[in-house]
Amino acid sequence: MGRSLLVLIVALWLDSAEAAEPVQCVVTAQFSSQGSVGAELTQALRGATERLTVALYGFDNSDLAAVLLDLVKKKVAVRVKVDTARSASKKIVALIDRLKAGGVEVRTVAPNGRNHNKFAVIDGKRVVTGSYNWTLKSEGNWENLLIVDCPELAKAYESEWDRIR
Repeated sequence: MGRSLLVLIVALWLDSAEAAEPVQCVVTAQFSSQGSVGAELTQALRGATERLTVALYGFDNSDLAAVLLDLVKKKVAVRVKVDTARSASKKIVALIDRLKAGGVEVRTVAPNGRNHNKFAVIDGKRVVTGSYNWTLKSEGNWENLLIVDCPELAKAYESEWDRIR
């Protein structure tokens, strides 16, 4: 599986009143043309040891749901925000109920709009984001995934997760 490894200098706007501060981050890019983006995502998620924070538009992939449930069994705090409208089907409601029963904190959000985010923050240090929806259909699409090792960026994503309603 071919992977690109980049070192990126990122300017983060930590607060609207502060100037951007450059930080160094390590980025791994994964594309559908290189193999399963879902497999790469699964491997990254399994690396969580403390907490996993997730914001999604679509989520119907039972294999990824099983990964989240396995993390909870390992005492990893898992919390998920998923789009309200996209989560209304019986299949997705059943998946959400299964996650909740297994100890995952799940909230549906954006009832008057769309939560079109697709990101996860692993242990407050690593961000996983890209076009990849956590859906079964995504494995047949042309998708991408960035895995960014960058605590400063992870903090910004977790702050954004807190703002999603």
